[in-house]
Amino acid sequence: MTGESQFLYLDREDYKRLHGQLAAWAVAQGEPVPSFELAREADLDALIQTPQKHFFGHVAYPTLEDKAAIIFYTINKRQIFLNGNKRMSTLALLVFLSINNRTLDIAPNELTEKALWLANTESLEFMEIKEALAQWIREHLCETT
Repeated sequence: MTGESQFLYLDREDYKRLHGQLAAWAVAQGEPVPSFELAREADLDALIQTPQKHFFGHVAYPTLEDKAAIIFYTINKRQIFLNGNKRMSTLALLVFLSINNRTLDIAPNELTEKALWLANTESLEFMEIKEALAQWIREHLCETT
């Protein structure tokens, strides 16, 4: 885990650990998930760096909701892993919020539906999708105790 000002971020080891936990769960469900080492390296690097990016002196994703939305979007849409991207995007979203003392107040099926919706959106509509995700997260965000 790494930190910048008020936010904590997931690093490569965190994603590797999460992927391992997801893979173990998937195998128990009868669906093997290929090894973390087979992830697309450039996209994994982008996943780690993007929430912390600055452009021309401005933070690209200034709020927790913006950062959470881009993590969810990046894993889901870029298909970083050979299998399990919707599940991994959901897990990473929840863990990122958790390490920043937040969670989503939603039913599990709503989170699944949002991951499926995202997977079926047009990538060319990135800004609208990212804003919709950030707004959805904002509407359901609550502090953990």
